[in-house]
Amino acid sequence: MTTLIFPAITQSALDYLDAARRRGEQVVAASSIHDPHMENAFGKLSLLPYIYDEGFSQQFLAFASSQGIKRIYAPVASVHAFLETLIAKEKPGFQLVDSSPIRRQVESYRKLRAKAQEAHRFICDCADNIPSAISWFDAAAIFRQADTIYGESNSDKLTAMMAVFSSAPKGDVIEIGSLMGKSIFVMQYLARHYLIGGVLSVDPLSAKTSTQNDTASEALAVMDTQWDYTILREAFAINLLPFSGNFNYLRMESERGFEVYSHNPKVNSSHFGDVTYTGKIAVIHIDGNHDFYQVNKDCEQWLTRLVPGAWVILDDYIWSHGDGPHRVGNTLLEKRKKDVERAFVCGKALFIKFR
Repeated sequence: MTTLIFPAITQSALDYLDAARRRGEQVVAASSIHDPHMENAFGKLSLLPYIYDEGFSQQFLAFASSQGIKRIYAPVASVHAFLETLIAKEKPGFQLVDSSPIRRQVESYRKLRAKAQEAHRFICDCADNIPSAISWFDAAAIFRQADTIYGESNSDKLTAMMAVFSSAPKGDVIEIGSLMGKSIFVMQYLARHYLIGGVLSVDPLSAKTSTQNDTASEALAVMDTQWDYTILREAFAINLLPFSGNFNYLRMESERGFEVYSHNPKVNSSHFGDVTYTGKIAVIHIDGNHDFYQVNKDCEQWLTRLVPGAWVILDDYIWSHGDGPHRVGNTLLEKRKKDVERAFVCGKALFIKFR
């Protein structure tokens, strides 16, 4: 099953090549212009006429036959449409891979709209339909951008975040453990929408602090070796820079970060400049090291800074690799049950609003 990529001139052509090589698929590349970069990537780049040239159909069919082509990936919409008509007319022994790039885009946004509108109903219910609740357009924009950032916060959890921010008081928005910035992007968007306050990420992004000692999970042990932490730190900044404004980070462990946050309201970084915080927390997302000791320590320190009406989001309250967050969450609910106004679990995270 040889696949022809034509025209091999786009990033999506290179993406298809990478995926095809991983699954052992034989690939032939062709274009109507000579591109040294593409030729180097594919090893060989055959030249074909433009689809508008006289005789293109005959030359294309002859080329496909000579190469034993059974599948064609056409990443350019006009070429895809032309080949779709050609195949319907000539009925050659090959077929197109996937639908038109335009159709794929339209369909992806139809799915995004449906997802955002469903999420919006949940958001409005949780927000008691307050006028300032985000629209489904906002939800769609959040989902769309969040999907471009690697992270383990699922759509249910992000939807719940959108819901709880509508009832958050004024104050700082804190995240302990941000990885590449998926959830902190969402929190930054929401903090800006509701005019809540400055947003701060605290994460050393180091192999030492990410090691989970409470679990012997081989899967987690392997994961600790996957990251290039220099690239991870750069990727975090790149992912958040387009949305900068009243946002910064502390590249240090949670305990040290709390000391800095408590004693110095101003945080500076080369990427995001100076941001001044109030020292009072309106929303905190605790998603750092999941060992019981560390989660407990995070809560003991950072929750002393909560303002009345603040939300605490405890990640992985339901977690297949350990029970640190679950034990801490249960203890928190029991010890402070008189102070809890609302609590629920969504997307494996525990959400608690204090009176």
